[in-house]
Amino acid sequence: MRQVQITAGSLVVLGAVLAALVSPWFILLSGFVGAGLVFAGVTDTCMMAMLLSKLPYNRPRPAVTTHQTA
Repeated sequence: MRQVQITAGSLVVLGAVLAALVSPWFILLSGFVGAGLVFAGVTDTCMMAMLLSKLPYNRPRPAVTTHQTA
């Protein structure tokens, strides 16, 4: 969940900064992220969380076992 919050917040800030400095059309990026957050809250599904869970560093690692021989 923390990665989703960091990613969503970064995209909103990026959209606002680009809208102020480059083109007002970049405000659509912030609006799209906001709409996605509302959708995730209403449906209790989060596409960004599903996508982030597929990244290699978010996959479970195999358990390390040590074998003792007598």
